[in-house]
Formats: sequence, C-alpha cells, structure tokens
Amino acid sequence: MTIVNGSIPPNKNDLTKFYEASEQVTGGDIFLYLGWERLVNIGNANLDFEINQVNQAAPSPGPGFTTSSVGPLTLQRTAGDLLINYDFSGSGTPTLGLNFWLTAANGNTAGQCYSANTLPCWGKHVTLGSTVAEGAVDPSTGLFGEASINLTDAGVFEPGVCEAFGSAFVKSRSSSSFTAELKDFIAPVPVNITNCGSITINKVTQNEPVPGTESFDYTTSSNLTGFSLKNAESKNFDKLGAGTYTVTESAQTAPWSFVSLTCDTTTGVTITGQEVSIALGNGQNVTCTYTNTFTKGQPSVATAQDLIPNDNLTLSGGLGTPTGTVTFNLYAPTDATCAGTPAYTQTVTLTNGAAATTNTTFHATTEGTWRWASSYSGDAYNNPASSACGVEQFTIDNSVP
Repeated sequence: MTIVNGSIPPNKNDLTKFYEASEQVTGGDIFLYLGWERLVNIGNANLDFEINQVNQAAPSPGPGFTTSSVGPLTLQRTAGDLLINYDFSGSGTPTLGLNFWLTAANGNTAGQCYSANTLPCWGKHVTLGSTVAEGAVDPSTGLFGEASINLTDAGVFEPGVCEAFGSAFVKSRSSSSFTAELKDFIAPVPVNITNCGSITINKVTQNEPVPGTESFDYTTSSNLTGFSLKNAESKNFDKLGAGTYTVTESAQTAPWSFVSLTCDTTTGVTITGQEVSIALGNGQNVTCTYTNTFTKGQPSVATAQDLIPNDNLTLSGGLGTPTGTVTFNLYAPTDATCAGTPAYTQTVTLTNGAAATTNTTFHATTEGTWRWASSYSGDAYNNPASSACGVEQFTIDNSVP
C-alpha cells in the first residue's frame, strides 16, 4: 500500500485511537478484544483490524510501519495472518467478519481468494456469528466502538498447533466494500496474542569440584529434541502447542547422584523419579529444575613405621589419584591421646597416593611410648582422612643398654 500526507476526506472516519487486549479463559479458549475511537460521528464505520504474526512496526523483520511512514509500504504478511472486518451502518450492531492470509506455500489456490485472483491474498470471508463474536458502538456519541471475538471458536487457534501474533493496526475504508479505498489508519503496535506455551529445564549441581564441568544428558518425547546441560545452564522449548511432553534425565553413577526434580506448577505436571511428563495447556509456561550432587571420595589410610622416628602413609580408595598433603605429627609419651602440641610435625606432598617423613634432625630421647597421628588434607575430589592416635608407635627405654 501507499501512505500519503494530508487530511481525511469529508465524511470519512478520522480515527484517533484503537485498543487491543486478549486473554485465555477457563477451559482454554482465547478471546480478543478490540476497540476504536473516531473524531467525528459520521454514522457508518467501516474498519479493518489487521493482526500479523510479524511485528510490522519493527524495521526487521517488519517494514518499520510507523505513524511517520510515507510512500509505498510492503507489509510482511505471513500465512495465517488475520483481517477482522468491522462494518457499522450507523444503527444497530456492527457486522464482524474474518479473513485469513493465504499463500501458495501453504497449499492454497487462487480460487480460495476472497477478492484477488492470485496468491498471496486474503482468503474467503467468514461472517462471525453471535456465538463467536459480538460488537457494539456507543449509541450516545457514536465515537467509540468495541468487539469481542472467541478466536478459538473462530478457528484461529487449532488444538495442538502453536500460533502467535506480534502486531496489530487498524485502518478505515471508504465504504463497506472489501476493496474500498483506505482512508485513515493507526500504525501497528506490538501485541502478544498466542496459544503457544513453553517448557524450560534448569540444571543445578551441588558440591561440583569445578562448577560447570560435568554434562548431564536428557532424553525427550518425540515432539521435543534431546539435549545436555551443565550447572547453571537452561534449555528452553518455546512456541509449543498444547500437548503432552516428557523429559527424562539419564541415570547417574558415582560420584554423582540425583537429588530432586521440581517444577513451578503442578498443573498438568507428573514427576516420576527423574522423568517429568507435562500435559501442556494453551499458553502454559512450565519451568522444571533438576538438581544433582557430587559426593567426594573417602580414601582410607594405612601407615607403616620407618626408621625411628619416621613414618609412612598410603591412601587407598577415593576418587582418581588423590592429591594434596599429609601432615605427620609425633606425640611425646606424656600425650597418650595425641591431643596436645606434637613434639615433631612435618607436612609432605602426596605423590601417587603415598607420603613419608624425611626427618633427619629430630631425635626422640624421652623415655616412654611415642605415638604417630597422621592426617590427609583432602582435595577437590576426596575428603580428608586420618590415622588413629598411636596406630604407629615406638617405645624408648633408657634402661636397656
């Protein structure tokens, strides 16, 4: 179409405002509410509300259709776009009608066009009866009109099929004829008319040594696609029609274990172990969170007496090859519980799961039983471990020649 500057011709509708709202009611039907205002009551009103999937006001992918647009303008129409006709003769109630935008890509033919002879075009006109739509014009001033349309009953939203509309605008025609000349318009505004739902899966890990390292796999029902997630990542499936969808987390092996699966709603949601089944309703959005925890390995300690006063420690078990340090503490005979300050201490780096003292300066001379108590520091994958007091010990008896 071509937009020009200038005033509205005499006795033609000079539009000042238009209104749009939508809602999903109990039971799932989606209703559209439209309204308009004009400057002067000229009696009849012949309007078209065009509702597009593409946001026509945006420069991309729309044409950037705004109130300041002048000159030729090519609207970015998509198969399934809506044209709602609002024809008021000046008395009584308005007649409401609906046309869908048709394209060859959707298997349509020129014979299905309402007034044009070639595709793309507006399809056959459907008059909306009182069981589907209703409208009215303010009888006192004639300056305001409104309409309510059940888009579900009108066939706009089909069961299980996602449809979403992103902009709407209104234009006036010079007469009730479908092909009558355009006289005035109000530029498109963004709207959100949709029956599309979404499912979002969040991943949370606990105690992960290096957060975001481990990847978890998910299988899904055939109407979704499998995916993998790491800590703090999410997978979003949007533009989903009503239907049943399942997501299942693959079973974990040690050191990982499943903690919980929670969703932000119980409506239509069934959780069984690590599987969630979602009976998604029209326009429903569901977010679920999987939580898994990492359990560190628990190595065991074995010690062996070396040349007095030296000790050896070896770790077994745990995850991988433990790293870290071992602290060897030697307690004098006066400390039988290894609770005080050690007479000698040395910290040694663990190598291949083993460590040993290398004392060459300390000499145990006090008579009695000396006791070793050794402790492993632990690392990112393994918990600390220690030997009991006195597992390794030696006795000094000065009376022995």
